Amino acid sequence: MKIRVQFLLSLSVILSALTFSASAQQVNDAQLKTNATPINNSLSYINRLQPVTYQYNHNGYKQLNLPTGLQVGFIANDAKQVAPWAITTSNNWYNAGKGSQRAVSTSEVDLQKLVPLLVGAVKEQQAEIEKLKQEVQQLKQSR
Repeated sequence: MKIRVQFLLSLSVILSALTFSASAQQVNDAQLKTNATPINNSLSYINRLQPVTYQYNHNGYKQLNLPTGLQVGFIANDAKQVAPWAITTSNNWYNAGKGSQRAVSTSEVDLQKLVPLLVGAVKEQQAEIEKLKQEVQQLKQSR
């Protein structure tokens, strides 16, 4: 009987723990962001970006453990002229000898930050396509 009471008490504690829920405030991201305005001329940004294929210079920077093989992306210094908000800089530390460390500062394009521009550019192109379709349809009807 004593074991059964302990079991029931343990079960009661476990069930109480399972039904306990912490209340978290739900915040919509629109509440966190201010001054949100549509991006105009997204296509002009995209047209100025120059995508490239490249390989990292392993001979000059072995200590950075850079990825191997063919890469696809942008040269950060070039992209900075078009979209400076999409450039991130990081310091990479490496051993430079006995008890000595050095830092190499590298820049790269944060591709995720370009996604809104891509969406805007597609929407701009689609609007242009729809406009051209209407013009073609009007020309066909005026024959």
